[in-house]
Amino acid sequence: MRGKAPIAVSAALILALPACSAETEQPLRAALTTPTDIDLTWRDDRPGIAGHVLEFATDEDGPYTALQYLAPQVTDYRHPDLMPRTTFHYRLTSYRGPTARPHLTERPDGIRLTWTDDSRAEDGYLLEIRKKDGDRYDPVAVLDPDSEATDFVPLPDEKHATYRVRAFVLGERSNVVRLTTGER
Repeated sequence: MRGKAPIAVSAALILALPACSAETEQPLRAALTTPTDIDLTWRDDRPGIAGHVLEFATDEDGPYTALQYLAPQVTDYRHPDLMPRTTFHYRLTSYRGPTARPHLTERPDGIRLTWTDDSRAEDGYLLEIRKKDGDRYDPVAVLDPDSEATDFVPLPDEKHATYRVRAFVLGERSNVVRLTTGER
């Protein structure tokens, strides 16, 4: 009886793998909404995802450029006013990581935020803000790994915002979608 348990467990794991891989897919979709505007949409309900980096390239092999770091609630993006007759490749990369409340010091030209770098092997830090009466934190700046301070000039609607920093680690990549723009 004891010898049969590993076979049953192995069979259960093999049967569960397709379900797990289907859950971890990040189906990125793209549509040409005008000759030079591309709308991207996706869905990612995996637990623990802190957000996504939307990247693009004009060659499938890259190099890819980050368009935007996005909160996990964001599921669409418009890439506007693109070059006509050009092929664009898009992908999403998830990120995870803990947040910390920085110390804020008011300055005549903005604010200085400081924190302690307790993370190891982070890919960088994100400065995230939640506007007054807002319902989510949005990344507004990407900071170098091992950093412990940044200066920030808030926009008028960000002056009474709540700030935090996130030590992020890049994770899984989505499928790559490809579209070619038309004439202007």
